[in-house]
Amino acid sequence: MPTRSLDLFDLGAPSFTTFTTRDGLPDPVAVTVRTDHQGMVWAGTPHGLAWYDGRLWHSLDDPALHGYVKQLFVDDTGTLWACGNTFGLARYDGRRWHVQGPSDGLTTTNVRRLVETHGTHGKRLWAVSPDAGLFYRSQGRWHPDPGNEQLPRGGLLTLAQTHDLFGRARLWLGSVSDGLWYREDEGPWQRLRLPGFDASHGLAYLLATGAGKHEALWVSIFNAGLWRLDASGVRHWSVASGELPTDIIYDLVDTPTASGDGAVWAASRNGLLRIYRDRVQVFDRRYGLPSNAVRGVSVWRSPTGGDVLWAATEDGVARTLVDGGAWKAVSLLGAHQTGVLAVLVDRDAQGNERLWAGSDGDGLGLYRRDRWRHVGTLGDQPGDDTVSLIARADNALGQPAVWLGTGEGRLLRTDAGDHFESVVTPWPHQPGQRINDLLSRRIDGHIEQWFATDASGVYRLRAGAWTPFRPQAAVGTWSVVKLVAHSTGDGRGWLWATSNQGLARYDGTRWVLLGRDIGLPGTDLLGLSLIEDARGRPILWLGSRRHGIVRVDISDPMHPRTLPADLPPSPDLTADGALADAAGRIHICTDSGVQWLTPEAGRYRSQVFTVRDGMVNNECNPNAQFVDAQGRFWTGTLGGLMVHDPTPQPPDRKPKPLRLVRVKLDEHVLDGERVAIPPGRHELRVDFALLSWQHEGESRFRTWLEGFSDGPGPWTADNFREIGALPHGRYVLHIEGRDYAGNRSTPILLPITVAPYWWQRTWARLSYAAIALGGFYALMRWRTLALRRRQHALEQRIDARTAELNHVNRQLLELSRRDALTGLFNRRWLMESLQPRTDASHRAVLASLIFIDVDHFKAFNDSLGHLAGDQALRAVAETIVQQAAADAIVARYGGEEFACLVFNTERDATLALAERLRASIARRAVQIPGKGIRHLTISIGVACRRLATDDDAQALLHDADEAQYEAKRAGRNCVREAGCAT
Repeated sequence: MPTRSLDLFDLGAPSFTTFTTRDGLPDPVAVTVRTDHQGMVWAGTPHGLAWYDGRLWHSLDDPALHGYVKQLFVDDTGTLWACGNTFGLARYDGRRWHVQGPSDGLTTTNVRRLVETHGTHGKRLWAVSPDAGLFYRSQGRWHPDPGNEQLPRGGLLTLAQTHDLFGRARLWLGSVSDGLWYREDEGPWQRLRLPGFDASHGLAYLLATGAGKHEALWVSIFNAGLWRLDASGVRHWSVASGELPTDIIYDLVDTPTASGDGAVWAASRNGLLRIYRDRVQVFDRRYGLPSNAVRGVSVWRSPTGGDVLWAATEDGVARTLVDGGAWKAVSLLGAHQTGVLAVLVDRDAQGNERLWAGSDGDGLGLYRRDRWRHVGTLGDQPGDDTVSLIARADNALGQPAVWLGTGEGRLLRTDAGDHFESVVTPWPHQPGQRINDLLSRRIDGHIEQWFATDASGVYRLRAGAWTPFRPQAAVGTWSVVKLVAHSTGDGRGWLWATSNQGLARYDGTRWVLLGRDIGLPGTDLLGLSLIEDARGRPILWLGSRRHGIVRVDISDPMHPRTLPADLPPSPDLTADGALADAAGRIHICTDSGVQWLTPEAGRYRSQVFTVRDGMVNNECNPNAQFVDAQGRFWTGTLGGLMVHDPTPQPPDRKPKPLRLVRVKLDEHVLDGERVAIPPGRHELRVDFALLSWQHEGESRFRTWLEGFSDGPGPWTADNFREIGALPHGRYVLHIEGRDYAGNRSTPILLPITVAPYWWQRTWARLSYAAIALGGFYALMRWRTLALRRRQHALEQRIDARTAELNHVNRQLLELSRRDALTGLFNRRWLMESLQPRTDASHRAVLASLIFIDVDHFKAFNDSLGHLAGDQALRAVAETIVQQAAADAIVARYGGEEFACLVFNTERDATLALAERLRASIARRAVQIPGKGIRHLTISIGVACRRLATDDDAQALLHDADEAQYEAKRAGRNCVREAGCAT
């Protein structure tokens, strides 16, 4: 059996761009959607038509086309058609719509669907009428099909054509109550009777796919699911078979795939369905669709060759590039809690690539040979449905094995296949005892495994014996996140680990904690990677909760050195860690998206990816990142598992169509390619559209009016130009556009003619010149008086506006000082308050700073959610304000940290205040909606210093910070001071 690589098309979910009434859709319900030959997108709703100009949707203001639009269709000539309940059938010629009627040969206003076929008569367009049968279009007119008399009366819904299925070309017709009919060539209509196939009631749609022996007819039947008829027989998907989420399917389209198998997409009452290799995948609101009820689906082949899929739903329209976009959502495991916590890509014993995903609450997922296998729980304990570790490492015999760690610290291992056996471990199995990392290495001829745990530090398994390790300087719980091995040139082996108390180093005998003594800005660390720099130096990249990515040079392991913080700004101060791929690109996961750092001219170029780029959630999980052998980057997020495929996408070099959308003169829509403006003051507005099918927000435009201005203005996002009163004459409006990739479209040239007043003609000018000479003096005197009056009025308006602006500026200044969540002063205002100051005797003022940190806040957030965390932070802020003096400056320093700054307060009084704050928080009950009452504790650091210089302020901050860390190391829920420098 051939080996298989992971099929990212099968694994990955589409990345949807959505449009709702907020984007101009006139109705939340969309029934059908189609792209015309110009690239303009149209949507049919229960109340008419809407079109998309590349930026916003607009309702079609045509009373003749109001009502329920059932289908939009583009024929082989590029003509757009609409089928509606009230108007029947209408044709769009690129400028206006024309309703079809008896004068066009169409004797019914009940047209359900249009279909195009290819046969002996060439291309033929058909209209399917539930009550009048079939009509075909020839030489610009509609003609009833001669075979209508053979068809059942009423209920005809859909039509399709096959060429080789069942050995001959056939035309297929579906009836809602009389099943599936067909005819060969121009022969009689016959009802299909096929063993195992029942289409007698509710046939809704037909789709023909493939060619030759791969040709198939797909049949959707209301309340009976989906059927496929092909050379192999009949295949049925339904709710009863467990393969469909609903048996109500409205619409079907097919798209090619790189594998050659093709995929069929179905609009259903319970999501957008994708049938690929006979397996049904469901994409719904969890994947970004605006609604689970999908009414219509269409596909458009873009000029660049990519397939653009549109879905009409009951809460808007969605669009996706079928096989485009580098980011793909792979799994929604754990999305109801904190998502995917661990990921691994490896190969099984047969060489098949497989994907492992561990989740919070949904257990383990294993994808192999195009199928997922899910194990909801790995044991009988409450925490066994959480998988926090998946690692491939050698066992004691030096053989490769896969190891799993659960949420309560259980360790499992498989040496072959995917059956796991439990491994006896010395640490307690309890909530919060996650296994974060595993490292296997060979030392002195022995295989040893090192384990990093969340609540018990580091353990080593060697020759069947377990050994616990703990640095002498560790205080309280030593939580270890990540392990890395490093060998120096002399062959000596070192281990490094990140933890909640700093960077740890193992020299072969003992672990030593390193923190601010080596220049680290903080000690609460997360991920860890060893990445050589351009000079070959070993650099540790550390993730942290408060300081982004920190780099440490370990060229000399006994004297590690923290490098300057000169990386591009991180999208979030919480960075889980960094991974490098084979191209030298660094992937950094944060709480606000994934950042790429690409080496460029000795520095790094930054690019950040968020939900706008197809991610299901911006917040990554620590230790849930992996770069596989093909360079694909996998990351677990709170919403599920994402993958980025580095396969180079073909560059987009295709200019997009630039179209005039509307030309209005004084609110009157003009029709034509030239604009004639009568004399007088008139307002001309020209709207235009760049018909790009992706990243429309990055489209840019510029215009210039030849004959009035010298050249084009700057590129802007405005897709319109407004022109006021112009002198009479001839002009040309130049309109230019460029898309997200910088491709410039063919410019639009709009001629504009402004007619002169009668008095602007030559004879009138000569007469006016004579009259003007006589009245010049009087006019100038009147003008002088008028200018004086205008100047006085202008001065009054300026005074009033200045007063208003001053009031607004004062309000903005106050807002800039406040934290939006708690209402306290923000960090910026606290730093401004720490300026040198003196009292009446010109002596430096004594400042006392209290640093407050909420204990175990990350765990509080993870277990109860961010809304509960916000409630807790507001409760802490309220308590601090209640206990502090009225003139104290109380600020949110960042995250779960607060600060209280008081002046001219002696040491004992400051310590007493700090203790009151600690006790008040410990007593306070925080009511969490739906979760009951919770209690919090805080760790406090206190420092005092007179503020004579800027250095004194920095020293005060440092002292208070150190005192706070001392309180944490002392076990939290306590107050520590750094002394009072008076």
